[in-house]
Amino acid sequence: MNLAISDIEAAIDGWRQRAASDEAFAMSAEACALARLYGAVIVHGCEALADAELDDTQRHALQILSSLSTSGSDQSSPSTH
Repeated sequence: MNLAISDIEAAIDGWRQRAASDEAFAMSAEACALARLYGAVIVHGCEALADAELDDTQRHALQILSSLSTSGSDQSSPSTH
């Protein structure tokens, strides 16, 4: 599975929407992991990453968000990019 930069952006937006505050978002392990991933993608000029290139925390943050969005269909619909 390949992960595009737009997928990372969407995941960051999803975590931001679920955070109780800006401070809570900034302090979350998931947000930090995804921010590191986003920065690395930009610095290295990658267009996509393979799942195998993610560390455990990044993979976990994406899996949690994915499971929340599929089970929480009563919440507002996610933004599209």
